[in-house]
Amino acid sequence: MKQRTLMTSAATLAAAGLLLSGCASNSGGGGGGDEFPTEDIRLVVPWAAGGSGDLSARTLAPLLEDELGVSVIVENRPGANGSVGYNWLKEQEPDGYNLSMLGAEVATLQFMDYDIKPADYAFLGKILEGPGAIAVKADSPYETLQDLIDAAKAAPGEITYSSPGVGSVWDNPAQGFQEMAGIELTNVPYDGSAPSIAAAAAGDVDFSIDAMGSQKAQVDGGELRYLAVLADERVEEFPDVPTAAEQGVDLQNASFTGLMAPAGTPDDVVQTLSDAIVAATEDEDYQSVIEQSNLVPVSVPAGEFTEFIQAEEERYGPWIELAKSKQG
Repeated sequence: MKQRTLMTSAATLAAAGLLLSGCASNSGGGGGGDEFPTEDIRLVVPWAAGGSGDLSARTLAPLLEDELGVSVIVENRPGANGSVGYNWLKEQEPDGYNLSMLGAEVATLQFMDYDIKPADYAFLGKILEGPGAIAVKADSPYETLQDLIDAAKAAPGEITYSSPGVGSVWDNPAQGFQEMAGIELTNVPYDGSAPSIAAAAAGDVDFSIDAMGSQKAQVDGGELRYLAVLADERVEEFPDVPTAAEQGVDLQNASFTGLMAPAGTPDDVVQTLSDAIVAATEDEDYQSVIEQSNLVPVSVPAGEFTEFIQAEEERYGPWIELAKSKQG
C-alpha cells in the first residue's frame, strides 16, 4: 500500500529562515513583463507570528529571494480568521509586489458572512498541507471508525465531537462525515484547535477531527488514539492507522497553506511568482523544516492550485450551510 509521509520530530514552530510570495489570473500590464520583479516584494501572513503559516513564510522567503533576485519582506497582519490580511490584499495594486499567505478559510469565509471570496485573488501555489484525522481518547470504547458510526446510529445526536468552531476547516469534514455515514453528531465548538483537541484527550467529547499533526502530541503521549486518517493513503509514520475510505467512508480533508496575489495580476507575473514558489518548495532545507513541524511539504503551481481552490469552494459551501442550519 502506498503511504504518505508525515515527519515527526520535536515541535519546532519557532526557528527558521525568512519570507514568501505568490498568485494567478488575468493578463495585462502593471509591473509585469520581462522586468518583473524590480522592487522588493511584501508578503503578508494573515495569522499571528509563531504558527506554522508564519514559519513556512519565513522559511520560504530567503529561497524566493534567491529565485527572484529581490527582497521578500514578511509582515504579520492577523485577525478575524485571516480576513484582516485578506482584505488588505484585495485593496493592493495587482502588480505582484504585494502578496499574502492563505489557508483553507479563503474558500469558506464567504459562507460565514465575510466579504472574502476566491474570485478576489490570483492563486500562486500551494506549499504545504496537513492531512486530517479522527482521534478518540486512548481508553475510548471505539476501536474502529465503524464502532463510532454504529454508536452514532444507535443514539442520534448523542455522540459529540470537538471542533475549532462552526464552519471551520475541521468542522466542515465533520459535516461530510455525517452525510456519508448517515449519522447525526453534535458539534462542541472551541476557540481553536489546541483546546478542541485537549477536550477530546480529556474525554469531554467523544472524538476530535483535526490535523493529524496537531493531534500527534496527545497521541504520542498516550492521551489520544487515531481511528482514521482523512487522506487518500496511509501516513508512513502511522502505517497501522487506516484511511477513512478503507473503512467505508470516502472522506478526505487537509489543512493547507499557499500564496496569492490580488485578482487581476498579469499572467506573466503570476507565472514568474509561481515558478519561484515551486522551485523554493522543492528545496531540501524548506522541506525539512516543514516536515519537522508535522506537516507535508508540497509544490503545487498556480494553475493547479487555482482549480483546487475552486473545488474546495464548491465542496465546503453545502457543508457550512448544513452546520449553520444546525445552530438554529
